[in-house]
Amino acid sequence: MMNWVRKILKNYNLEKEFLDQQVLLFWSDIVGEHLAQMTRATRLSNGTLTVEVSSPIVSQELNLLKENYIALLNERMARVIVQRIRFVPGKFPRPRIPLVSAEDNLPVDDLFLTDIDDAHLRDSFNSLYKTQRRRETAMLKAGAHRCERCGVVFFGNDKICPGCQFDEIADKQ
Repeated sequence: MMNWVRKILKNYNLEKEFLDQQVLLFWSDIVGEHLAQMTRATRLSNGTLTVEVSSPIVSQELNLLKENYIALLNERMARVIVQRIRFVPGKFPRPRIPLVSAEDNLPVDDLFLTDIDDAHLRDSFNSLYKTQRRRETAMLKAGAHRCERCGVVFFGNDKICPGCQFDEIADKQ
């Protein structure tokens, strides 16, 4: 930090507060790249770290490990700063999925749902199936991949999707 900035912070008794706020910068290192994409540490006040999360599911998962994160953050800061973590809903951009034009569309066979007597319902299921296949194709072209465990197409660096990761955690408990 520049010398004159340090003097100003010290003069107004803000140096300790400034250093404590660095815990916000360490959040993504502590939780890892995957969770850092779905969370954002936004505030530290009176020992409570506020973290925005992308969904209630992420919040629930993080709540299970909250004590570990508190310990790791305090260890990183070399003193006890974080006493509690509060997870709140946040807004996170979704990855853009490029539309697949009719020319790009791979041939998708109709489902043969001969057990469904209602022609309208049968056509609706076929249409839904084709739409889902086009969506998967677009996601795969945009860099997504299939989960090795369940086959769902998802964005991320892991070999299995977040749903399967959560199932594995639940299976171990």
